[in-house]
Amino acid sequence: MRVRLAYGRSGLEIEVPRQRTTVIEPVQAPALADPDTALTAALRAPVAGPSLRELARPGQTVAISVCDITRAQPRREMAGAVLRELDGIVRPEDVTILIATGTHRANTPAELRAMLGDEILGSCRVINHDARDESSLVDIGESGKGVPTRLCRHWLEADLRITTGFVEPHFFAGFSGGPKMVVPGLAGLDTVLTLHDAVRVGDPRSTWGIIDENPLHTDIRAIAARREAKPHFSVDVLLDRQQKITHVFAGELFEMHGRACAAAKPIAMRETSS
Repeated sequence: MRVRLAYGRSGLEIEVPRQRTTVIEPVQAPALADPDTALTAALRAPVAGPSLRELARPGQTVAISVCDITRAQPRREMAGAVLRELDGIVRPEDVTILIATGTHRANTPAELRAMLGDEILGSCRVINHDARDESSLVDIGESGKGVPTRLCRHWLEADLRITTGFVEPHFFAGFSGGPKMVVPGLAGLDTVLTLHDAVRVGDPRSTWGIIDENPLHTDIRAIAARREAKPHFSVDVLLDRQQKITHVFAGELFEMHGRACAAAKPIAMRETSS
């Protein structure tokens, strides 16, 4: 039988033996007819905590975390919605968009243009996080179970910190999005390597769809919960196979992410035999 893998930009078809193959596919949720309206509504009526406009104050510096080019996040739509909510309160020159690369390479100018668009690139500062640049990191001590914690200086020094991401099953962190947009997204190399060590990744609870009692995710949350690092507001979306938005969740980081993960489970975790 022929199976198409989500590989590269156009996919990859492979031949597999039908009698020994199980295909795991997502349950499809309908894409939102008007994602921009849904994003705005979520920012104004979050699942927990104050709205984004209630948190924003004139004169604040703002840091917005977004996924790098290796992830399918609709960055332009999500960052654009956040910037529209901040318009008239915070000056564009006081906003920094941080590309949460983790330990990945920096995104190129062409990639940033494809990710964010010229309007966003021209209105505020955009910085690729660099996990190896010592001058860009601040040591805030140990977190969780012995994790040396160094995070992006621009994130820690911002008056208003906002994460944007998307939630899908992750093979050892449980689910993406939420606190992962702080760490490993904006963390130093030693922090990331500790979180990804053999003990944590090798634990049987570090697996798809599990965030509670997942030792790796527990340490990620411990870092993201620290007063100096925690986002003041967070936004996550769910996507269909065409990378269209199906759900939007916003508000306090952990409540928002918990609801997004709960919504993602029945959508993403069904198995079907070929």
